[in-house]
Amino acid sequence: MRNLLRRSSVLIAVLMAITLLSSDVFTAEPAGAASVSRPIVHSSSKARPATARRARPRYGRRWVRAKASRSAVRQRVVKAKALPTGDVWARLRQCESGGRYNINTGNGFYGAYQFLPRTWRGLGFPGMPHQAPPEMQDEAARKLQARSGWGQWPACSRRLGLR
Repeated sequence: MRNLLRRSSVLIAVLMAITLLSSDVFTAEPAGAASVSRPIVHSSSKARPATARRARPRYGRRWVRAKASRSAVRQRVVKAKALPTGDVWARLRQCESGGRYNINTGNGFYGAYQFLPRTWRGLGFPGMPHQAPPEMQDEAARKLQARSGWGQWPACSRRLGLR
């Protein structure tokens, strides 16, 4: 808003100066002098169109420029994840449900691998997960992991180093 007012006041001043210069008050010549017409010369030969914008955004009084982050300059060293040792499924069961196949925690997740009933049925298994035999729950977990990855068990897979 402030810039708009400043620009409009400058524009008004320039228009007034042009009007005064073109009027007879300043161009009146003494009697007998020859009349010489002078072209109006603008102060800037490369006038910027009114719709042109600045090259960089300006916020307040400071210019904002992008800076490279330190991580973009340095090479990042990524440690290789250790391969899981032992029975991965037993460790996952222990983390998810304490190793109990018949657990019903009351939070909507059932069985050793804490399946949602919708996921369980989507895998093609009947009934409820916590009522199924251990072999069926293990098969469902392997099938789900092959289809969707370790992200189905986010906290435990991260804790066990599986992803």
